Amino acid sequence: MIDTKETLSLQQWLRKLLYIYDEMTKKGDCVNAEKVKQLMKKVNNEEFVIAFCGHFSAGKSSMINELIGEPILPSSPIPTSANLVKVKSGRECARVYYKNEPAIEYSAPYNYDEIKSFCKDGDAIESIEISHRTDRLPHGIVIMDTPGIDSTDDAHRLATESALHLSDVVFYTMDYNHVQSELNFQFTKELTDHGKSVYLIVNQIDKHREEELSFTDFKQSVVQAFRDWNVKVEEIFFTSLKQPDLPYNEFNRLFNFLQTLFHEKDERFVSGIKTALKQLLRDHLFFLQEKDAYEEEQLKARLHDEIKLEDLSERINHIEQEIKAVEKQGEKIERQFTAELNNVLEHAYIMPFETRELAREFLESLQPDFKVGLFFTKAKTAAEREKRLLSFYEDVKEKVRTNMEWHVRELLIRFLKEHNMEEHELLQQFQQLTVPFTEEMLARIVKKGAGVTGDYILTYTNDVANEFKRLYRNQAMRLFEQFIMKWRERAEAEIKALQSRLNQEQEQLRVQARLEELSQLRKEAYEKLIEVMEGDVPLQEHTEERIAGLVAETFVIRASKQQENTANVKKTEERQMNEHEEESGKTAVKIETEKAIADLYHTVDLIKDVKGMKRFITELNEKAQRLKNRSFTVALFGAFSAGKSSFANALIGEKVLPVSPNPTTATINKIVPPTVDNPHGTVIVQLKTREQILKDLQTSLRYFNLKPETLDEAFELSKKALQIVSVDAREKPHYSFIKAVVHGYDALQNRLGEMLRVDLEAFDEYVADETKACFVEWIELYYACPLTEQGITLVDTPGADSVNARHTGVAFEYIKNADAVLFVTYYNHAFSKADREFLIQLGRVKDTFSMDKMFFIVNASDLAHSHDELNNVLAYVEEQLVRFGIRNPRLYPLSSRFALEEKTGKRSEASYGILSESGIRRFEADFHHFIIDELTALAITSAYTEIKRVRKIIAEYIAEAQLDINAKQEKLQKIMQEQEEIKKLFNVGATETDFNALEQETSELVYYIKQRIFLRFGDWFKEAFNPAVLREDVRDIKKALESCLQELLSSIGFDLAQEMRATSLRVENFISRQLQEQFARLQLKAASIHSGIAFSDLENYEFESLEFEIGLQNMNLSRFKKALAHYKNAKSFFELDQKRFMREELEKQLQEPVSEYLRENERRLLHDYREQYEKAIKMLHYYLEQQSTEYFAGLISALTEPVNIDHLQMIESRLNDILGDVDA
Repeated sequence: MIDTKETLSLQQWLRKLLYIYDEMTKKGDCVNAEKVKQLMKKVNNEEFVIAFCGHFSAGKSSMINELIGEPILPSSPIPTSANLVKVKSGRECARVYYKNEPAIEYSAPYNYDEIKSFCKDGDAIESIEISHRTDRLPHGIVIMDTPGIDSTDDAHRLATESALHLSDVVFYTMDYNHVQSELNFQFTKELTDHGKSVYLIVNQIDKHREEELSFTDFKQSVVQAFRDWNVKVEEIFFTSLKQPDLPYNEFNRLFNFLQTLFHEKDERFVSGIKTALKQLLRDHLFFLQEKDAYEEEQLKARLHDEIKLEDLSERINHIEQEIKAVEKQGEKIERQFTAELNNVLEHAYIMPFETRELAREFLESLQPDFKVGLFFTKAKTAAEREKRLLSFYEDVKEKVRTNMEWHVRELLIRFLKEHNMEEHELLQQFQQLTVPFTEEMLARIVKKGAGVTGDYILTYTNDVANEFKRLYRNQAMRLFEQFIMKWRERAEAEIKALQSRLNQEQEQLRVQARLEELSQLRKEAYEKLIEVMEGDVPLQEHTEERIAGLVAETFVIRASKQQENTANVKKTEERQMNEHEEESGKTAVKIETEKAIADLYHTVDLIKDVKGMKRFITELNEKAQRLKNRSFTVALFGAFSAGKSSFANALIGEKVLPVSPNPTTATINKIVPPTVDNPHGTVIVQLKTREQILKDLQTSLRYFNLKPETLDEAFELSKKALQIVSVDAREKPHYSFIKAVVHGYDALQNRLGEMLRVDLEAFDEYVADETKACFVEWIELYYACPLTEQGITLVDTPGADSVNARHTGVAFEYIKNADAVLFVTYYNHAFSKADREFLIQLGRVKDTFSMDKMFFIVNASDLAHSHDELNNVLAYVEEQLVRFGIRNPRLYPLSSRFALEEKTGKRSEASYGILSESGIRRFEADFHHFIIDELTALAITSAYTEIKRVRKIIAEYIAEAQLDINAKQEKLQKIMQEQEEIKKLFNVGATETDFNALEQETSELVYYIKQRIFLRFGDWFKEAFNPAVLREDVRDIKKALESCLQELLSSIGFDLAQEMRATSLRVENFISRQLQEQFARLQLKAASIHSGIAFSDLENYEFESLEFEIGLQNMNLSRFKKALAHYKNAKSFFELDQKRFMREELEKQLQEPVSEYLRENERRLLHDYREQYEKAIKMLHYYLEQQSTEYFAGLISALTEPVNIDHLQMIESRLNDILGDVDA
């Protein structure tokens, strides 16, 4: 018990938690409220929780069992715990918490196996609590086992993460072989960022090989790797449960440290609560954000841009001022124009001295006493008056035009331009402004009776000037009215636009204010809860009663079934480790190969002088040669870490293949039987061409958004790529490949494309030195060993996870053409994505082969702790293979390490663990039976079938030769007629019916590809857009999303190419069946014409395989912009299932590109295979015609030429002797 002072503290924490629980509940945050409730139970029960999490195969459950001292939890190299399992000290019972049903308590005694089976049920059960009387766990200590975080099941990961708030200390457990998985760094960093106390356990260090790497260096690399990721862990423990006496095993130190933790639990307990609660409050804040997300999204959609409230207010004020300014501007323009017009008119100087003089002369001519001349004065006076008026008029007219009219025009035009009134009509009117006037106007202004005095002349000229000012003012104002009317129309439109802008900005202000209000409300709610956590809790009614009610638990009490495990587990007793069911119906031919070869050569010797036997002699010699020089290709596949090369070494019997340090640069290694030209130890290295290196670099550089066109450019961009500091897990293999190329380029650039002949020492370098291996296309090692002495070529292919795109096509050719396919998987590894895709491809094509040529190896089976465990693992592997379409697989558990030691005499019989031996002998017995017996038996059967045909024809020759002359003549006529009829059978080529059948078959095969692609779409989406990549702390989320999208496209594109390869094989099988059917039909037709004719078996047609590019490459990612926009943040994407919208949109967008890829490749299939089909039909007809011609030539010879019947009968007798055992 915690002391009284601490107890009071815990009561205070319970009050705080209750208040926070209520606040979260009010806000509708049921998920985090439930976690707070769980935290309340933890505090109330004073439980100090130590969580174990990590890889499913790392031994978490086994570690807990060992620490407790009893096998309470199920442990296996295959996934076991599918939900949370808590173990604590106390009254013997087991509690099962269901997701949708009441919890059940199983009181002691209960069936351990039954409870263990519950641990595996992650669908119906949420968690299990096992209370057990043990001295190993003090009261108050809870050990929590969690599902493996590297599980492909999202629910497992969420179950793990959602329970970690209860843990005070986390032990993150890793498998020795997978320490540097990026998932480890990401997950532990997340934990430490949340303030958790994290300790690392590197388990299964018994896998370490000191000769390959010193343990000190390995240990340092682990420490450095986590340091590089800025993961601050408290301590790292290196352990092995299998070999307790290993010098570096720190299990005892771990055990002692746990005891220290048990003693420190009181000091750590409250800080653990606070750490957990801080994270829950952050999660609650996130919930509030998500709760407001829809409203905020709608609001933000109405926002034109992000702007502060103050700036919005300023913008609104500015627009309002603009509207007022426009409204006032009309009056201002009118005042300004009037003032300027007045100014122009006032300063228009139209009465200078000379004009006034003309005015004086005109006024004088109007005086009563004005006369001109002595005679005819009246007429002359009138003319003079007219003349003076005209002179005055013309002068005034000019002065008004230049000093008044022009200036008024300029004023109007200037106003038009200054106010941007580009009105063409107005401009024309302004430009044409004038005031027409006549002489009469000048005369009319003169006052009657006025004398010609200086004052009056001045008065008169002022009156004239004022009249013009009036006239021009009126005319200008009339034109200005038109201007101002147009301006007001424009001003109204401007005010309307401004008002619209004002309304929009006011709307933006309301939206922004609401956004800031929501943010502020969240902040206040969060800060209030932080304040409660840090300080005093507000008083609530009935606090103690409510706490008691919330932490109370009710159970349905049930007795456990006392029988064998009720879980739906495959009965392992059905699987016997040292037995293997052989397929029934295997060939009964048991004749030795050497005898068959001798019989073939003997038959050739017997018939060499018989006419019509030329084709048979050729066939029999070829069959004898093939049997004599038997050669088999065995292709070895498996992931990089499955121990493929060590298994190959075990088959060879010596450590020949070095283990490549880097899976990305692995080469195709062929172990070939030595020849005269290439004796034992010869190594041929084929270097890649410049074009191949460029293509490989283009593939890898694409992951860094670099797209070179030439090799030189690729090399320069590769240097640039190596400067990238942060490289994620998807980019890492490509980064390593680029690095290897850059470092090795100078040494090999001048030898690219060459074929090198090197020794065994150099062989190691070209395989294991990644700076050389990355330039190698393939290597042939001519090596004498028991394997190659049987004519077997072993092809060690690159791992299924190789970055080399060409390897996929190469792998398919080996699957298709190899005599046997071996797939190696590791004992306690789940199938990787690369494994899965490869095995799915095997499943696609398995049924197209005439024989089951596949063998599956579970390597490192010596890691098994018991026979039951090993049986469970084998059952699991078989179940997975069946899921991938591989039924009834040949499955072999073995240890390649022990196998090699056995063959080299370095193995002690007493140290196999649970195995009685390495397992290699059983595998090799079955393997050799298949290769040597089954495959060779087919060839032997074919050879004796051919000898039977020879015997039949010899018998026919004898019968024909024994006829009398008349019968021979009659038979000859009949045979020649039959020959012509049979010949006609072979003159017909492939028909449209044949091609239509091919087209229908191909179209149907391709049609179903699209359905299968989109059936798998959900799984690929889940793998690409996963929580490990789309984390909250990702800086460049756009890049992360594009990376996820690229992976999704790569997965679909890869599968499209794989589907097309499998389809091409199915099309080839279809054509082969059609050819066999046509061969059978022709044989029947020929036999109906001439019963004695017999054709040799039709050899398989060698198709020219098509190559298929990976689909959806170089797609424009902009088409997926709408889909990616559905991502807002990690929590809403994964926990609130907003990923569904992205998935649906992506699936919609990909329909057409997938269809287009399939349409294009369907066209290719039809075009190429139509040509090959036509060619194959022609070859078939030619083949049969040649046999027919030779057959009839022999018959005709027997009927027309002298024949040694005794010799033929001797041949027949000898052939009967040869076929005696076969006929029996």
